[in-house]
Amino acid sequence: MIISKSQVQHILKTYARDYKLNPTESMRTQGVAKKDELMISDASRLKQKAMQAVKQTDDIRMEKVTSLQHRISTGTYTLADDEVAEKIIQRAIVDKFA
Repeated sequence: MIISKSQVQHILKTYARDYKLNPTESMRTQGVAKKDELMISDASRLKQKAMQAVKQTDDIRMEKVTSLQHRISTGTYTLADDEVAEKIIQRAIVDKFA
């Protein structure tokens, strides 16, 4: 089926005639503009402050890294098998439901 340009124009005119403007669009056409407003809740402000605090902290705790490096190099770092298995299972559960 080939659709001609005149057929497309006819369809567009039909839809334009049936289309009704909502109140905000009719105000725009009359030259009345409503100002946009932004309201941020107290909870959102608190989250924003928390995110800024997190971004300002270091990702790496060097004192802990240094301590672990020393314990690993001296051979005093040990970890129980059941602790490792428990962490693996916890992480798998978190990943499954996240």
